[in-house]
This record gives sequence, C-alpha cells and structure tokens, in this order.
Amino acid sequence: MTTPITARRPGHDARLASPRPSCWFVALSDRDPVVLPAAVRRVLRYPSGRPWLVGDWPDDAMVSAATHRARIALVGRVEANSSQLLRLLMAARDVHSLDVARAVAGDYHVIAEINGQCRLQGSPTGTRRIFTALSGGQHVAADRADVLAELAGSELDRTALALSLLDPFPPYPLDDLVPWESVETVPPDHYLFLDRDGRVERMRWWRQPASVRSRAEGAPILRAALAEAVSVRVAAGRTVSADLSGGLASTAVCCLAARGPADIVAVTRIAQDPDGNDARWSADAAVSLPGVAREILPASELPLVFDGIASADEALDRPFVGLVDRARMRAGLDRVALYGPRLHLTGFGGEQVAQGAPNYLSRLARRRPWTTLQHLRGFRAREGWPWAASLRMMRRRDYRDCLFDLARALDQAPLGGGPARPESPHAAAALDWTLPPIVPGWLTRAALRLIAEAVADVARRDAPLAPTRDGHADLFAIRAAASAFRLFDQMASPVGPPLSAPFLDDRVVRAALAVRAEERASPWENEPLLKEAMRQVVPANCLLQKISGGADAEQGRGLPANRGVLVGLCEDSPLADLGLIEPEALREACRQGAATDRRLQALRPTFAADAWLRTLAGRCG
Repeated sequence: MTTPITARRPGHDARLASPRPSCWFVALSDRDPVVLPAAVRRVLRYPSGRPWLVGDWPDDAMVSAATHRARIALVGRVEANSSQLLRLLMAARDVHSLDVARAVAGDYHVIAEINGQCRLQGSPTGTRRIFTALSGGQHVAADRADVLAELAGSELDRTALALSLLDPFPPYPLDDLVPWESVETVPPDHYLFLDRDGRVERMRWWRQPASVRSRAEGAPILRAALAEAVSVRVAAGRTVSADLSGGLASTAVCCLAARGPADIVAVTRIAQDPDGNDARWSADAAVSLPGVAREILPASELPLVFDGIASADEALDRPFVGLVDRARMRAGLDRVALYGPRLHLTGFGGEQVAQGAPNYLSRLARRRPWTTLQHLRGFRAREGWPWAASLRMMRRRDYRDCLFDLARALDQAPLGGGPARPESPHAAAALDWTLPPIVPGWLTRAALRLIAEAVADVARRDAPLAPTRDGHADLFAIRAAASAFRLFDQMASPVGPPLSAPFLDDRVVRAALAVRAEERASPWENEPLLKEAMRQVVPANCLLQKISGGADAEQGRGLPANRGVLVGLCEDSPLADLGLIEPEALREACRQGAATDRRLQALRPTFAADAWLRTLAGRCG
C-alpha cells in the first residue's frame, strides 16, 4: 500500500513558504514518512511503496537504477547511465563498498540503499552537500539546509549568524555552521550512513592525496582530469554557455569545452580597471576559438556591488557574501539567455585547486632550507613582508595556537570604531595556518561574545583539516570556493541555467593536490602548475597573464552608488533585531565609504546576511 505524502503549511518563524528552490531532494528511510513540505513534484519509491527520494529536479540532473534489494541515484553533473549504476549495485556487498567516485566522473550526490542500509554522500570539495535533522522522530537528509529547517521546525542559530558577519569567513570548522538549530551538516569528506534500526553515523570516504609529484609529472594528469570533467558537461551536446573573462581557469575551461559536441557561447565581462588586461587575454583566447559565439559585457553595462541588494529574493539556504554581487552575475546570465543554454561553465575554484598558499614554506624549511630562503625572498619582494615577521610566522606552532590567538583578540575587539583585524599587524600572516578574519566594528558586544566563545570552543576540541599548514590551507581554500560556488548556483537557478565548476570535481582536485606544494605555488608567477598543464590547450599569449585588480576597482564604485540604499537598510535591519549589530555604527561606516582598513570589504557579509534574513522573512508564512 502506498503511503500518501502530505504537506503542511508553515507556521514557525524558520519554516519556509514559496518560492521553493528549483532543485532539491529529501531522502527518507523505509518507514512511515515524515510530513513533507509542499511543492514535492518528483518521487522515487521503495518496493514497499513508501517514498525514498522526494523533491524537485530536472530530468537531466538524475540517473538511477534499482534491483530487488538495492537502489541508487546520482544527482548532479554526471557521465553515467542506469546500466552502469546497475553493475555497481550488483558488485557491491553493502553501501560501504559502493565506490562510485572511482567509476564515475563528474560532480554529483550519491544516494544509495542496500538491504535496508542507506548511504548519502555529497562531493568531497563541498559543491554538493548533505544535511541531516530529526523530523517526526526519524532522521531525514537533504541537499539543502533550509528544506530540513522547515521539516524540523528549526529556530535560527544566532552564533552561526554572528559568525557569518566576519570577512571573508570564520576559521575552520566554524565556516561550515548552518544558520539553523537542530540541522547538522555532513563534512564533505564523509558520507551519512543510516540503517533500518535508526543508527546514524558519519563515515569518512575521502582523504587528501599525498603531494609527491613534480610539476612536470602532475601537469599532464591535471590536464587529463580537467578535460574529462569538462567533457562530462558538454557530452550531451546542445548549447552550453561559458565564462571567458581573462582568467586562466575560465579560459582553460572554455577552450576545452570548444573541443566537444556542444555549441559554446562565451560571455566576457570587461572590468573597469585601467591596469587590467582581461579584455586582451579574453580576445586572444577567442581568436583561437572560431566556432564559439561570443557575448561581451562592457564595463558601462555591468552592475556594481550592492546594486539591487534591497530587492534580493533568492532562496539561499544560508547567508552568502556573494549576494551583494547578484546583479553582476545576473547580467551575464541575461546576456546568454537568448541562446537557451542548458548549462553555464565557470572557472570557479581554479586558483584554489591549482595554486597553493605560501604557508608551505614552514614545512619546506625542514627539508630544503635553501629553496625555502629563495622562495621567502620572492614572496617578500612581491608582498612587502618584513624579515622578522616572516620568520616569526614560520615558527613551530599548531592550529589551536592560531585559534586561541583569534579568540583572545576578539575579546579585545573595539566597538563602533570600524573593522579590526585580530592578527599580527603584517601581511606575513599568510604564512600561518589561516588568515584571521576582519571583525566589523559595528558588531555588538553580544555578537563578539558569541564568536569568541565559538572560536575558543573549537580551539579546545577540533583538529585542522590536515596535519600540515599547507595541507590545511589547501583544503580550506577549496572548500570555501566550493561553498561559494554552491550558493552562486542557488542564486542563478531561478533566472538562468545551472552553473558548473569542473575544477572542483574530485578527480581534478586529486590531480592538483598530488603535486608538491612548492611546485604548485610560486612567488614569481601565478598558477605555474595550471600554466604547464594548459600549454597544449590555451593560446600561448594567455599563459603570460597576471592577476587583475579589476574586482577591487569595481567594488570601490559600488558603495557610493548605493550608499543611500544601504543607510536606509540600517533603519530596520533584522540583524539589529537579533542583537548582532549596532545600526548607528553601521550607518556611519556606510557614510564614510571605503578606507584603507577595508571597510567596504567588511560591509559585504553584513549586508548579505541582512538581505538573506529579509528574504527568509518574506518566505515565511
């Protein structure tokens, strides 16, 4: 007998009403179902007739297979068919032996059930996540935290919201908190295991590869992995749009995509930066791609930071700093909309995956002191680091020391006087485990206390992502990029095609991280590993490009253009209602404009969180 799926109207502050996310799923055990939200449009069932997967997803976003004892579904960008999945199911003894990542390329969720045991898995970088909560006395899981918050009737978490106001983000593991009480996240390198008796466990399935290859050895492997990742996206043909805005990562993706069967439409955004060469790099790449259609957005047509922030209504499952750039992102998607692309390719994550952080010097010093000294001289010349501060930052200390320093500095952070960075006052902090975030001066003492207590708590009990500084920094940067990509995709879904980031696929990340840190990073050039890997793919001129300052230049124009709107938002900010900000201090920061203390940067997460809370209130019945 089929158990009907019933819906309930939200009556709790944290429960969601329409609009519903355009792509989402909830996974259930083979028991009496929980009460599900409205707008369930798709259902996969157990043999008992009970729902297994419910939600809403496009036809081309899922592939599934089932036997009498097992079933599996992959949701996302994947090059697999039902026959291949069926073979994997039949070969697996249980869900623990189901190694899909080894057999199937792409970026996807894995939802599998074998003999009453369930495995729910996202991607190892975090582009696809699994969240879990208790609802109706049983554990349910989903790919979105807000959907579970509705099912569980969760309250907002003030600590997570306070942490979301730090710029650019809090340190691990506080960067991964969801803004809902009783909703928990599964780490990207773990899968969620549930059995028929209700036992729940997080089990590790992914580990950082050993960095043992040279640049010459690793470059062809990276090239092959990236080519495979792009091929997964374009193999179905039709029209695919792609960023082509001057960066090496987006250029590489676009050039690889042009080799496949899809019709490619490249979109180029030209930044207002007198020192930038993005227009020239993208033009050089376009010349080598004669079959690719091209759309160019000149700087005069590009929206500014904070444009449209007062009307933001995207259904994101957590506050996201990228929300202040929503108008700019939409401008690019609107430009390619007439072509009807089924997918939009980006170079997102390329820099984080292919180039390591300079804190590899601490470990390199124990193996190759002369090479370390040469690299340190190069970084000092480029970044202006003082010798004494640089050497002090390379001293032996663990991740907990870094977090305790941040907790102590938070206790001393000023109120109402502009942003403060609780760190040693020099750029050589890049040699430490992690860069300390900017703490805005408009946070209340209560917000600072919540943040300081959270940092001190994890300092006492949590280990870093890896045993070495550079290993931790690599994974942290990749996860941050994947989190941003996931939320940009949520922003794009109501107005354009799904976004895709081939650089953040498992096999691409493994190929890059297997190269020794000192050969992925360099004080003398940007992205040396990616340049080596792409010599046979992109035009030679594009390998000479340097980092552009266009983004910083454009951010400086966004605040004065939107100052009146931002000051107005301070009047009734939900962040003030929650006791997290001082409205007058925030208004003053808006009036003063950009300054050398990165006041503009610190404003971004605050107004992004403000917009998220306003949208949430509008979605609540």
